[in-house]
Amino acid sequence: MLAKVMRMMIVALFILALILPLFIYAGPAVAAGIFFGPGASFPLSNANGQNAEKLDLTCQYPVLSSNVGLTYSYSIDISYTGGSGSKVFDLKAIVPEGFAYAITPGYGEGQEIAAIRLDGSRGYPETVKLLVRPYAWKIPVPGEYPIVFEVASGDLKASIELKAIVTASYDLKMTTPDGRLNTEATAGQESTFTIVVANNGTADLEKVDVSCPSGNRPSGWTVTCKPEKLDLLKAQETKEVQVSVEPAEKTIAGDYIITIQAQPESKNAYASLQIRTTVLTPTIWGWVGVGIVILVVVALAIIFIRFGRR
Repeated sequence: MLAKVMRMMIVALFILALILPLFIYAGPAVAAGIFFGPGASFPLSNANGQNAEKLDLTCQYPVLSSNVGLTYSYSIDISYTGGSGSKVFDLKAIVPEGFAYAITPGYGEGQEIAAIRLDGSRGYPETVKLLVRPYAWKIPVPGEYPIVFEVASGDLKASIELKAIVTASYDLKMTTPDGRLNTEATAGQESTFTIVVANNGTADLEKVDVSCPSGNRPSGWTVTCKPEKLDLLKAQETKEVQVSVEPAEKTIAGDYIITIQAQPESKNAYASLQIRTTVLTPTIWGWVGVGIVILVVVALAIIFIRFGRR
């Protein structure tokens, strides 16, 4: 009997000698998986026998893309486990220069928050929203911008890296220097006025064609733009274009609409401008009319003189 007990003790000591190095070098989770099956684990404890505190941050969509001026909204889950009670955690974000941020509760329209109280025994994460937006007066250059969200309470800290991708916006506008959208022209004669082409987007535009196609003007009219093509129109840049209008010689006096359009070669932007053109009677015809009136008056005077004597 004693010999049997001794053999069992020897076997137990042998098994312990095999398990102990695994616990030391591989960790309890790996050792548990090897000897007790997948998914098995042992809780980590601190010096007081309590489970060690753990803080995790997760975000389902850590990379967001948007046009300039829009808000980037990140939903972040904060998981706090292992604590014996509740604890207050400070919330902070590190955003690129030219951006502002706000932290709000994850659900509902709440106020901005700077800290959150978490319970280590709760068992499920708390969600907060990080809202990042560029300043209205400072347009960011298209590209990728890193963001870091941090949660801390004393020595217990965690952070997560996020990213905001600013995509280019294309916005082409046309107007006149004084804002007037009307001009005057004489039938059969050329007149000129100035328009302003503005790139209000965040990306440069190349080979911008400025023209008045035949369908945008009355039949028989000639409308030309100088220059007809802007080789480069940088972001937030404006350039002037001279427009010449020559109505057909037989154009009846009145108001007519011509439409100037602008579009880059890439066709990712478009602008148009309608100009009301008032056509006047040519000066020569005015003098002809005056001459006819004078002739009629003279003829009537002669008739009255001749018949008056009789």
